[in-house]
Amino acid sequence: MIRRISPVKQLCAARPAGREIDRSQYAQAVEENNKLYQENPQLYRTRQEINEHIFGTIKRQWGYNHTNLRGLEKVNGEHSLIMLVYNIKRSINILGVPDLIAKLKN
Repeated sequence: MIRRISPVKQLCAARPAGREIDRSQYAQAVEENNKLYQENPQLYRTRQEINEHIFGTIKRQWGYNHTNLRGLEKVNGEHSLIMLVYNIKRSINILGVPDLIAKLKN
């Protein structure tokens, strides 16, 4: 957190020390991201349609909204397996089982 003391503290606070404003170290990045979003909302909408759909499917349709494992390595392993299954199911839906097996043999 970055603490800044207001230069006009006598106008906004009754305390002799003035009012302190806490600002996250990431506040500037958040502001820049919000500005980019406001300038091009369609780009973010497209990202939502492409990327967020995957996580919504895994979370809501498959019921994986938490993990029982502990530790970054184990959780990353579980997440990788879930993504692998998602990709296989998606490939089956797009190609079909016979075409997928043929492509895997090549």
